Amino acid sequence: MFRRILDSRSFVAALLAMATGLVLFYRVPFPENQVFLRVISVRAPHVLQSFQYLYWLCLFSTPYMAYAGAFSIVYTFTLKLGRRVAPGRLPAYPDPRKRDRLFVVLGEVHNPRKPGPSKSPWWLTVPERGLFTGIAVFGAVGSGKTSSCLYPFAEQILSYKAFNKDERIGGLVLEVKGDFCKRVKEILERHGRGEDYIEISLDSEYRYNPLHNNLDAYALAFSIASLLNNLFGRGKEPFWQQAYTNLVKLSSCFIRLRTATSPSSTSTTAPSLRRSSNNAFTKRKRSSWDATRSR
Repeated sequence: MFRRILDSRSFVAALLAMATGLVLFYRVPFPENQVFLRVISVRAPHVLQSFQYLYWLCLFSTPYMAYAGAFSIVYTFTLKLGRRVAPGRLPAYPDPRKRDRLFVVLGEVHNPRKPGPSKSPWWLTVPERGLFTGIAVFGAVGSGKTSSCLYPFAEQILSYKAFNKDERIGGLVLEVKGDFCKRVKEILERHGRGEDYIEISLDSEYRYNPLHNNLDAYALAFSIASLLNNLFGRGKEPFWQQAYTNLVKLSSCFIRLRTATSPSSTSTTAPSLRRSSNNAFTKRKRSSWDATRSR
């Protein structure tokens, strides 16, 4: 009973202020017989009337502010400190395989304003529209970013309508260590999607050759050097950066030349590479001969 009164303290304060104002209205009427008020009534009657209305208003407003302040103090220092909220039960976890729409469950929401239990908690989700944007997970080393975020998120996304080939979700996983790829493979096999897992590596059926493209040797070497800088950082000495760029460039030229001149290569690419190497050697020989003559 006392808790209900404090929860509706504004309404109770208004009722008490009305009763108190009525008592004061009849017990303490407006003092019209004072000398100063008579002078005001003679010289400015409308001013006296405004004073009278203000007096009647204060008879009701002043008790209301007093009662509201008293109830607020009691609520703050007594009931609020000892108040305990019975935690409610979360709704059933939505099975990703039986969901009608795509979303990812991030966690639970209990009390959005302060830490503590709630009577009606619910699931914190990211809808399908929000999954098209980037999601970043920050944390210290060993804090559980992969186990508590990436693994559950991947489980929900890859198991969504796993038995429907037209609506199930696919993706591209890029990582260095390989642990996450193994877990993705286990998730797909657990949900009957083992054939969907395709791994691109040096010892798998599908491989990627960065040298097999139409880029110039120096452009290819520069792109690989930029990738190394992004992975391991840029060194202080520019000489070493240019050195390994030249190393990659000459290595790619050698591999392409060796591949083109091998017996298994086609006859169209070998003469062109030989011709380009012969032209480069001829130009170098001419430049050295011109430099000797100029001396």
